[in-house]
Amino acid sequence: MARGYDDTHSWLVMGAKIVLPLLALSLLATLFLVSQRIDPSQPVPYADIDLDELAREPRMTEPHFAGVTEDGAALTVSAAGARPDAVGSGASATGIVARIDSPGAFWADIVADEGRLDPIRGEVRLRGAVSLRTSAGYAIESDEINLTIDRTRIEAPVSVVADAPFGQLSAGAMTLSTSGADAPYLLVFNAGVKLIYHPVN
Repeated sequence: MARGYDDTHSWLVMGAKIVLPLLALSLLATLFLVSQRIDPSQPVPYADIDLDELAREPRMTEPHFAGVTEDGAALTVSAAGARPDAVGSGASATGIVARIDSPGAFWADIVADEGRLDPIRGEVRLRGAVSLRTSAGYAIESDEINLTIDRTRIEAPVSVVADAPFGQLSAGAMTLSTSGADAPYLLVFNAGVKLIYHPVN
C-alpha cells in the first residue's frame, strides 16, 4: 500500500516538473504576443508642450504659500495656476483659495476666480467672484477683496453683500481686521449699509 502511494507521489512530482515550466513559458509567450510592439524607428513620444511659449511666458502649476502674520494667525494661499510678471514684481493667479486660522479659533476662508500677488504692497488682490466665509457665521460676496500678507486684514473696497447670523446686508465697503494677537477680530461694514434684520426666536 505504501509502495503504491510512493509511486503516485513520484509520478506527480515528475509531472509537475514538466508541466509547470511549460505553463510559465506559455504565460511569457502570451505577454510578448499581446504587448504592444515598439517601433525603434519612431521618435520617442513627448508631452505636447510649446517650449517657446513656456520660455516667453513661464507658469507655475498649483503654487502654494504659507506663513504666519504679525498677530499670530496662520495664512495659506494656493492657486490652480500662476504666471509671474515679466519684471518680477509679482504674479497673477487663477483659482485662488486662501485661509486664515487665528490662535483664538477664528478662521476665514476666501475663494476667488483670479487675483494678483503684490509683494510691494504686501497683499493679495483678489478679483472676479470673490467669496468670504468666517467662523462667526458670515458669508460675504464681492467683486474685489484685498488680503494683507503680514497681518490679518481683509478689505473689500467695493460693494459687498452678506448673509449674517442676524439677517442680510449690503454695503459699499467692508474691512475685517484685528489690532493684535490677543485682540478680537472686528468686522466693519460701511459706505451705505442696508440691513434686512431677521430676529432670532
